[in-house]
Amino acid sequence: MRMINTIATLLTIALFACNNSSTKQDETKTKVDSSKTVIDSSKAVIDNKMADSSKNSMHVTAQFVEFTLGDASHFMFKDAAGKTWDFGDNKDATYKFSVELPKNKANESNQGWGSDKALQGKWFDITYVYKNEVTHEGGGSEKVAVITKATPK
Repeated sequence: MRMINTIATLLTIALFACNNSSTKQDETKTKVDSSKTVIDSSKAVIDNKMADSSKNSMHVTAQFVEFTLGDASHFMFKDAAGKTWDFGDNKDATYKFSVELPKNKANESNQGWGSDKALQGKWFDITYVYKNEVTHEGGGSEKVAVITKATPK
């Protein structure tokens, strides 16, 4: 008799859990389907997160030194105090800082990429953020400084 009560209790719990789960799914579905505002407000949150990344941006005035490509990109700058800045990417399409080299200058160490010689030695106001970027061929990533805007000084 005790075993029958235990089985009955377990079946009741299982049925209640299934019923409860189904009700929650229906409630969620109704909320999402019946309210466009929920969908629009979630979009606004995404836009706010993007806006927050610009609030987290930092600035430095620095001179372009060189671009190198190893396991990752290195946009090298030096500020007036002599500090070296190694940016892992450049998202500003106005100034590339890197150029594809002609085939006769490409080799294993430069992988066909070099510095834009016309920009070397020039000063820029750099706006940058820290982002997780792939930094190694094997897919390893870390937080690196990424240029979001470069303005000639």
